[in-house]
Amino acid sequence: MTSPRTLIEKTSLPTRRALIQGSAALAVAGLGAPSIARAADPIAIGSLTPNTGGGGPFGPNIAASHRRVVELVNGMGGVLGRPIMLFQEDSETNPEPSARAATKLINVNKVMAILGTWSSSVTLGIMPMCQERDIIQMCTSSSSDIPLRDAKRLVFNFQALSPVWGKAIAELCVQRGFKTYAIMALNNDFTKSMVDSFVAVVGKAAVVEEPFNYNGGQSSYRAEVEKLIARKPAAVFIPSYVQDFTAIYKEIFRAGYEGQVITSSLSTGPQFVQAVGKAADGIIHGFPVPPIGSPVYKEYLAEAGLKDTGQVQHPFGTAGRDQMSVLLLAIEKAGTLEAAKVGAAIHAVTTGPGKTSVTNVVDGLKALRAGKEINFNGASSSVEFDAQNQLKSRAFQLAQIKDGADTVIARLEETT
Repeated sequence: MTSPRTLIEKTSLPTRRALIQGSAALAVAGLGAPSIARAADPIAIGSLTPNTGGGGPFGPNIAASHRRVVELVNGMGGVLGRPIMLFQEDSETNPEPSARAATKLINVNKVMAILGTWSSSVTLGIMPMCQERDIIQMCTSSSSDIPLRDAKRLVFNFQALSPVWGKAIAELCVQRGFKTYAIMALNNDFTKSMVDSFVAVVGKAAVVEEPFNYNGGQSSYRAEVEKLIARKPAAVFIPSYVQDFTAIYKEIFRAGYEGQVITSSLSTGPQFVQAVGKAADGIIHGFPVPPIGSPVYKEYLAEAGLKDTGQVQHPFGTAGRDQMSVLLLAIEKAGTLEAAKVGAAIHAVTTGPGKTSVTNVVDGLKALRAGKEINFNGASSSVEFDAQNQLKSRAFQLAQIKDGADTVIARLEETT
């Protein structure tokens, strides 16, 4: 039986007919048809997504977005006259299997970039080998260590850093007027730095008990929950992932806590609502959201076969679309696979006024091939990068679960 990964690798390569059609299209565009030898030499790109583990609810959508963009571009003859060969691996949301997968992608598949890492520990874990081999990384990770360890400026983050999450969620919570808070957070860098910035904001308007951390994957969180709600705070903030938060919330509900439960939206969603049923009603959660209602977000929904419900759908799938689109546009712009030049081209095709605005890879490639300067606007954000390759801004949303669905309380645009 053929493995799923092998199927992905095979279907990522265009047919001989597609290669010939792509070459002919390039010739018609005045770019010159590439030689047969060059057309048969694919550009290898790695996709390392959290299809299982803590990021399991999000990884498959990221991976599917990567595939869709590659298929579109291969249908146009590829980039620089070369087809794209996509190699996809599961990070398992775990640094150890991710390191093995990244080693294979770099040493065996010879990829020039690895896209799609979600967990900060995974992004940071593979960074040394990527830096050593000049491999571009594109992630949706939030650790503040990412720009600090990126010595070569080859890591492009399509997510706000966790201190920005904490600040934005806190600013939205302050509007709710809670006077006392208790906080427990998953013991990792992502949630620790989020808590620090959350406390810095809400602490100006409320009394905040000393936050404490817990270790994930426990069979029971009764002791931690008893400590959290012992003084009956008006609100509790629990940044976590969905598996742990589901178990924690069941303990909170059984304990009869009557205050407000607040978490990050990574902890909620269909999997959580299905697990706890009506007990989910009333929970407030917040996180960065795509530009809901915008033409580019509607483009994404159509590409993914989704109906526009007005709700957040595929928050990380949109980033996967933007990652692959930006990378391929940058390669076309740079005219080379040299990492430093592609990195500079990423800024050139995403950041800066006075350029032709594009919202998808097809229009972007057409504009570049017509000699135009472009500014790619994404389905996840405006995709404007600062000097550290971090997003300049992200939209954030605070929502409350009612009857199993999210009711939006407030949104804001947060400068990162």
